[in-house]
Amino acid sequence: MIIENIKHTRSHRRFTEKNIKEDEILEMLEGARFSASTKNAQILRYSYTIDDEKCQKLFSAVSLGGLLKNEDKATLEERPRGFILISVKKDVKTPESKLYFDVGIASQNIILIADELGYGACIVMSYNKKVFEEILELPEEYDSKVVIILGESKDVVKLIDSKDERDTKYFVENGVHYVPKLKLGDLILGKK
Repeated sequence: MIIENIKHTRSHRRFTEKNIKEDEILEMLEGARFSASTKNAQILRYSYTIDDEKCQKLFSAVSLGGLLKNEDKATLEERPRGFILISVKKDVKTPESKLYFDVGIASQNIILIADELGYGACIVMSYNKKVFEEILELPEEYDSKVVIILGESKDVVKLIDSKDERDTKYFVENGVHYVPKLKLGDLILGKK
């Protein structure tokens, strides 16, 4: 069922040394291609790399797991084995709220397909744009918005119920990355 796929598709930040194949990246991007978009404008464009040398350089240009302790963060050996950069033309007049709506849908499709292919992913907005745009040779008329990191996940992520609305911070304990989720009843504001 789709709900199980959604529950299994978590943010992963530590990866094995398994390489990603180009046809697998293209399959993920095919999912992005079929994403809904505001007024069907299809303004998003994608750059990617699975080149190990580039992946090493890009790894140092992302900020992963701001709430994690240093010992729980990925090492160079646990770096992503692929990166997808989502960009849009600088002269596009789409309001940011609609732009990021499209980015969110496309990103979710990409990581759901990545999960189905056996890879973990994380959508990252905290990255050095200049480094990514330079290494991935983004055309000058484009502006990057989000990067998705990819690889065979090494970390174990487990969903747990939140105690209350303030209990939403993820944490690592005994090597397991716990992600508290609010209960359904805590999310519903009203019903008929």
